[in-house]
Order: sequence, then structure tokens, then C-alpha cells
Amino acid sequence: MDPSYRGRVPQVPYSNSSRGRGFRPSPRGLVIALVLAALATLGFVLLSQSGDKSVPLQQHLAARLITLQKITAEGEKNIKSSDLRSYNARLRIQIASDIASISDNLAASKTDPAIVANEADTASFDSLADAQLNNRFDDAYRKLLSQKLDSTNLLVKELHDATSSAKLKLALSSAYANFQLLESEITPVATN
Repeated sequence: MDPSYRGRVPQVPYSNSSRGRGFRPSPRGLVIALVLAALATLGFVLLSQSGDKSVPLQQHLAARLITLQKITAEGEKNIKSSDLRSYNARLRIQIASDIASISDNLAASKTDPAIVANEADTASFDSLADAQLNNRFDDAYRKLLSQKLDSTNLLVKELHDATSSAKLKLALSSAYANFQLLESEITPVATN
């Protein structure tokens, strides 16, 4: 205790903000601060949810195009028909061109190994090897290409609808038109 108050009642302390004893906000200031904090939180949540959700689809498309490129390379070695060989050459050129234009606009992210393994499609390579042994490679190859182009077109369309990048949409539209044209040119031979 302070000795200067002997026998007297000590003074009641008063708040004096000029002395820097603390900050005491007014109710109006407190309400404004809470509203600003709520708006900042809401803005952060909206920005974090508005990101491009198409990255997994982009990874699927990249892996599928690479697999399609490998299938056409495998087909080039074993095709007997001259018209199918010509078609395969055009398809390979178109795939290489589309991979270049699309990959320039894909989000730079590390590809998920599970997606790559899923899109590798080793069963298709096995069925082509069996068809080669049974001397039915061209027919099996036509059917496989028709299926692969159809599934690739569906994925391109889905990615086009899901992405927000204008450049990627333009590249996907071009690829979709090219694959539609190539898909319409190839018709699988009906097998009995």
C-alpha cells in the first residue's frame, strides 16, 4: 500500500485513455470490427471455393491422350490395311498436335500416379496382341480406336464444361472438333 494515504480512503481510479492504460472500444467500433471480420472470412471462403475444380479431369485427359498415342504407335507396327495405315498416320499427327495445344493450357500440377495407372489401359494392349496372333488385328484395332476416340471425346466435353480457363476451353473445342471428325471416319467392322 501507498504510505501517502494513511488513514484516508484511496482514490477511485479513473480511466484515462490519454495515458495509454488500455484500449476501450466504443460499442459502435466493436460492431464495425466484427462486421469487417465476418466479411473478410466470407470473402476468404468464397475465394477458396471458386478455384478451378477441373484439375483431376485435366490429369485424366493428359494420361488418356498419352495412352492413345501409345496405342497408335503400337498399331503402326501391325496394321496391314493401307487405308487404316493412312488413317492411323493422320490420327497420330492429330493427337500430337492436340497434346501440344492442350498441354500448354493445362494446370501445372503433379499427376496422380493412380490416375496414370487407371488410364494406362493394359487390357487394350493385351487384346491387340491377341488379335495379332489370331490375324484379326485390323478389325480389333478399328474397334479399339472407335471406343478410345469416343471416350476421349466425352472426357474433352466434360472438361470443357468444368474448366474456367478461356484458353483451355478454346484448345478443348479444337481438339473436340478434330476427334469428332476422326471418329466419324473410322467405323468398326461388324464381327460375327
